[in-house]
Amino acid sequence: MKKNNQKFIKQKLSNFGKNLNKSMSQKPYLVVWITVVILSACGGSQSALKEKDLKTETLKGIVKNYNNALPQFKTMRGRLKGVYQDNEQRQNVNISYRFKKDKTLWMSAKFAGFIQVAKMMITPKKVKFYERIDNSFFDGNFELISAFLGLELNYNQIQNLFLGHALKNINISETDFETANPYFKMITTYDEGLTQVLLLDTKTFKVKEQTLSLNDKQVKVVYNAYQIVEGTSFPKEFVILAGDRENQIQIILTYKNIKLNDKLRFPFSFPNNYSPIEFN
Repeated sequence: MKKNNQKFIKQKLSNFGKNLNKSMSQKPYLVVWITVVILSACGGSQSALKEKDLKTETLKGIVKNYNNALPQFKTMRGRLKGVYQDNEQRQNVNISYRFKKDKTLWMSAKFAGFIQVAKMMITPKKVKFYERIDNSFFDGNFELISAFLGLELNYNQIQNLFLGHALKNINISETDFETANPYFKMITTYDEGLTQVLLLDTKTFKVKEQTLSLNDKQVKVVYNAYQIVEGTSFPKEFVILAGDRENQIQIILTYKNIKLNDKLRFPFSFPNNYSPIEFN
């Protein structure tokens, strides 16, 4: 490839990165078209500017649009409708929730709308939980969450799950992607052996589906619908599928209402004479 052609392509790539946010919001498939055009200009010649470089720049643009689509708020509260199902049972529950972003997630579950059956408070360092059916409690780290879902999740990942974010950060150098209309499919492999697969809507850049897997265990979240609250997009209904080949659970969560940026309290105290939940 001649030097002037290389200069032309590099300039195209630079302009592409600068204008990607605007262009993709108007024509989500433009990224694929531009990639094809630039690669065609290269022909079969050897060049330092290879398909991998273009793919990396394209991925950076997609991730930038994804980050711009994330909801911004300080606090969040409201009600959730939950449906839990495993191999043996199915239960409906109403949940009051309170978020202080990046700091606290508080939930109180009620049966039939008024009988409290459980309460939980999660912070970046601590998980507190009690339930009234078996008169048991837990006061510790994220072992309780890991035992329930089958994979280790930290506070940020749990928060991301409720907000429609990727469970783990998208590491561009370890991520491959393809266009699977109407989604961008992004696959990231992490050093610890985890694999994350994301499906992003090509128009909104919201997560449609995500799967985090390790060996035969996985957590899969499917976002069936989103809603706009005060100009910001939040999940409306999502499904959590977790476990391994032998033990599977399904949780369907529907936001009944969302209120943003109110001053919140997070009351929590353990009842007397409850037994600790222990893990082998």
